Amino acid sequence: MQMTYRGRMIVYNIALFIATFIIVIFCVIQGVTYYYINQAKDKLGVMSQDAVLYIGQELKASSSEAANETRYIDNSLAFSKSIAQLENSRVILFDAAGSAIADSVSIPDNQFLSNEIELSRQKDSPVMTLKNIDNASVLYYVSPIEIDNNFLGYVGFIYSLDNMDSFLSLCTLLFVIGGILGLTILVVVTLSFSKHFVQPIKDLTRISSEINKGNYNVMVHYSRDDEIGDLTQVFNKMSQNVNNVILQLESERKRLASVLASLDDGLLAIDKKGNIITSNSYIKTYFNISNPKTIYDFQYQSFLRDMFDDLKNGKDHISEEIDCNGRNLLIIGSPIREAGYEENYMIIIRNVTATKQFQNEQKKFISSVSHELRTPLTTIIGYTDMLTRRQVVDPEILNRSLSTINREGHRLLRLVDDLLNVNQFDKIEFDVKKANLDLHALLIDVVDQMQIKSSQNDIEINYKSDENLPEILGDYDRLQQLFINVLHNAIKYSDKGDIIDVVSTREDGNIVVSIRDYGVGISDVEKDRIFNAFYRVDEDRARSEGEGGAGLGLYLVKQIVEKHNGTIRVDSQVGEGTNVIVTLPVIEKALAGGEKNEKE
Repeated sequence: MQMTYRGRMIVYNIALFIATFIIVIFCVIQGVTYYYINQAKDKLGVMSQDAVLYIGQELKASSSEAANETRYIDNSLAFSKSIAQLENSRVILFDAAGSAIADSVSIPDNQFLSNEIELSRQKDSPVMTLKNIDNASVLYYVSPIEIDNNFLGYVGFIYSLDNMDSFLSLCTLLFVIGGILGLTILVVVTLSFSKHFVQPIKDLTRISSEINKGNYNVMVHYSRDDEIGDLTQVFNKMSQNVNNVILQLESERKRLASVLASLDDGLLAIDKKGNIITSNSYIKTYFNISNPKTIYDFQYQSFLRDMFDDLKNGKDHISEEIDCNGRNLLIIGSPIREAGYEENYMIIIRNVTATKQFQNEQKKFISSVSHELRTPLTTIIGYTDMLTRRQVVDPEILNRSLSTINREGHRLLRLVDDLLNVNQFDKIEFDVKKANLDLHALLIDVVDQMQIKSSQNDIEINYKSDENLPEILGDYDRLQQLFINVLHNAIKYSDKGDIIDVVSTREDGNIVVSIRDYGVGISDVEKDRIFNAFYRVDEDRARSEGEGGAGLGLYLVKQIVEKHNGTIRVDSQVGEGTNVIVTLPVIEKALAGGEKNEKE
C-alpha cells in the first residue's frame, strides 16, 4: 500500500530524529570515554614512575650496594603491598623474565598481564590496554622497572574505571528518557502541522478537478504569506489565465497564418479537394496570381496541378526544379497527415536562382583552379620523372630541372596561400590587430624583400618618402601582405630593365603610398574587375611565365585596405604602366573615425 504524503512526512521526521539522537549519544559516549581513559593514562604513568622511585629508594636503603634483582625479588611482596596502599590500586610485580612474583591482593598468577608484559618487552616502553571484566571497565598497565641502568622486571597496575562506567550509565539513562519525551513531542507536533501543510494540497487537488471539468471560476483560499501561499496565488492566476489563453487561440491561429505568409518561400496549403487553405504573397511574385482559391486557378503552371495529383495518388514526397519566368524554382510537395484529421497537402516554392548562379560560379572557379594546379604539378612530375628514369648526371640539366621544380613549387604555394587567405577574409569574425605603426619602416622592409625577386628580372625598385611621416593605426602583418601583393603584381607585369617607383607622402591627414610600374598596363574594362575574387588579368601571359595565381591577390589587398578605413585606386593605360595608390589615415584621424563610428 502506497504511503500518503502526510504519512511520509511523519516517518521522515521520526527517522531523522532517531538518526540524530543516535549520533549525539555515540559522540557523547566516545567523548566521555576518551576523556576518562586519557586522564587514567596520565595518572598511571605518574604511578609507575612513583613505584619505580619507591622500589629504588627501598633497595638502596637496605644495602650500601647497588640495587640488584635478588633483593628486588625477596622484597617484592612488601613492595607491591606498599605501592598498592600508596596508589590505592592493585599492584603486581614481575621479574625480568616476565613471571609474576608478587600481587598486592592475591597469589601471583603467571598468566595475568602476560600479553601486556610481552608488548612492553617488544616496545621497551609502558603498555596500557582497556578490558571489560564482569561488565566493568578496567585498565591494565605495565611499565618496565629500571634502577641505576639495571633492569629488574615489570610493575603492573589494575586500574578500575568505575567512575566512567557510572557516568556513562547515568548519561545513557538520561538520554533514553529525553529521547522518549522528544520523540513523543515530535510525533504530536508533526501530526498537528502536517494537517496544516496537507490541507492546501487537498484544496489544490479539488480545484484542479473542477478546472478539468471546464469550470474556470474557482479559486483556492489561503491567507498565509508563505511558500504554499505563493503556490496558491500562482495557481489562482493560472486558472484565470487559462480562459484568456483559450480566447487567444483563434487570434494566435490567425497570427500563424500571417507568419506563414511572411516566409521567404512561396507556400500553398491545399485540402483533398484542391481548395487552397492558405497561401502567401510569394505565390503572386512567382506566378502573378492573387488569392488563388483552388489549385486549378494556376492555369499556366501545370506542374503545380501535376504535383497535387501525384500527392493525392499516394506519393509521400516530391521535389522538382522548374524554370519559370526567368527564375530557377525548387518545388517541394508533401502530404500533411495527423491522426483524426483529413489529409492535406503542402507545396513549397523556393527561389534557387542565386544558388544556381553561385554553383555555376563555383564550378568555373574549381575548373580554373584545377587548371592552375594541374600545370605546375604536370611540370614537377615531368621533371622528377625525367630525373628518376634517365638518371641525369649533367649538372646543367640538373640545375635547370631543379630550378624549374622549385619555381613551380613556389607557384603552387602561392595558389594555396591565396585560397587560404581568401577563406580567412570571408569569415565574419575576421579582424585586424591594430597598433601604432611606422609605415615608413614597413615600406623599407617590403622593398628590401621584393628587391630579391625584382633583381632576378633585372627590375629596380626605387623608394622615396617624406621625412617624419606620422604613425598610423594598423596591423603590421596585413599591411606588409598588402604592399607585397601590389609589388608582386608590378614586377610580374613589368619588362626586364624596367623601374618601379614607390613613393609615400602625407596629404590631408592621410598617408598616400604610390606604387608605379611602367609595364603593360590595364584596360578600363579590366580596372573595374581586378579587385574581384578569382579574376586574373592577362592570364595566358601569366601562366606561360609561371606567375599564374588564383586571382586573389588584389582582392585580398582591397579587403586589407578597407579593414584599415583606407582607400585604393588604380590609374593605368595599356602600354604605359600602372599606378596603384593606397590611402591610409594617420593615427589621429583613424582614432577620430573610430569614435564617430561608435557614436553612429
